[in-house]
Amino acid sequence: MLKIFEKKGFKQFVVRAAIFFAILLVLQLGIFLFFSKTAFFVEHLAIPAEFYFKILYGLNKQNFLNSAIFVIVSFLLWRRKDILDFKPYKQDYKQTLIFGISAFLFFISHYAFKYWVKLNLEYALDHVTLITALKFSFNLFFIVFLGFAIFNREFIFNFIKKYFKDIIAFSILLILYYYLIWWFHESWFFFSVIIGKSLYFVFSIIFDDVVLLLAPGSGPTLGVGSFFVGISSVCSGIDSLLFFISLFIILVITNWNELNKKRMFLLFIPGIIGTYLLNIIRVFLLVLVGVKISPEFAVDVFHTNGGWILFLCYFIAFWHFGSKWVLKND
Repeated sequence: MLKIFEKKGFKQFVVRAAIFFAILLVLQLGIFLFFSKTAFFVEHLAIPAEFYFKILYGLNKQNFLNSAIFVIVSFLLWRRKDILDFKPYKQDYKQTLIFGISAFLFFISHYAFKYWVKLNLEYALDHVTLITALKFSFNLFFIVFLGFAIFNREFIFNFIKKYFKDIIAFSILLILYYYLIWWFHESWFFFSVIIGKSLYFVFSIIFDDVVLLLAPGSGPTLGVGSFFVGISSVCSGIDSLLFFISLFIILVITNWNELNKKRMFLLFIPGIIGTYLLNIIRVFLLVLVGVKISPEFAVDVFHTNGGWILFLCYFIAFWHFGSKWVLKND
């Protein structure tokens, strides 16, 4: 697998993509962990939920993030041969500086606009749709200009031109997958109870003050000391199972001619079991972080980001080792 990084163009793409997503993740962590907890933020920048699109707020945001990650990974798998053959290009640092400054200005403008909304809340509430769209546009332009700063204009324009049809198709897939997640969530209760009982057994070995509350019609609540977490549909493992099944199907389609079909079918069994065990580990770590470090960090940061990071690491390792067994010409 390390041989693919000998291809300079692919290596450049991976490095730039890693920098792009690392910046977004670090900013998110910094805002959630520190900035949003300051008195200044609470007093001057915290605005009502009405000024957030529903698809990007609360549980909807988590499902949208899962859908976006699935679509990105699916595209990378679908076009993996093209991506491996990307041609190297020289970074234009003048563009990086100009677009980087532009991204920074839009990032600052986002919070300046929230400050204005807070000062003119009554007026803003009378024009919620317009204000929400404007607030969202600052975030959107920040991400766009950050992408231009890291990848540069020529690469992005050539990428859009070459894969325009793919971008449209995968955008539609994102919407369909988002609604598929909600439909799939109808089976969440069964899996939540299994996770709750499993973790209750594990934590009972480690701690003395462990509680599991089971109420008809609602998900189990697991408590360790003063930290309690409800194991709802998000923690049930449904998203991870759907994610794994979907990506597995894509792998079957994209590698159909090179696959040992019988071995691929057998590989699905440990893969799906491992996916569910991984979710139990994720919730275990969530509770442990809440007990040992910070409930706010566990709920605001780890809950949102821990799942997809763990899953991607797991899936990459799963296919790295599994492909050696199932691909005829690997």
